[in-house]
Amino acid sequence: MLLDVKRVWVIQQRSTGLFLTPDLFLSRSLKAAGRCEDRESALDTGRINLDDDFEVCSFFEEVGEGN
Repeated sequence: MLLDVKRVWVIQQRSTGLFLTPDLFLSRSLKAAGRCEDRESALDTGRINLDDDFEVCSFFEEVGEGN
C-alpha cells in the first residue's frame, strides 16, 4: 500500500527555534507551523516576516483524512 504524500516547507525562526504559524504568530509546535507549497513562497514569507532570522525546512507529509 502506497502512502499519498506531498512535500511541504515550514519556516523556523533561528534565534528562538519557534515556527511561523499560518496566522504569522510563532509557536513551539511543528504541528502548528504553517505549511508552504513551495520553497520560494517559504523564503519570501520568511524574509517579509522575520528579516534574516529564519531558516526553511522541508519534509513530506501524508495527505488524506484528518491531515
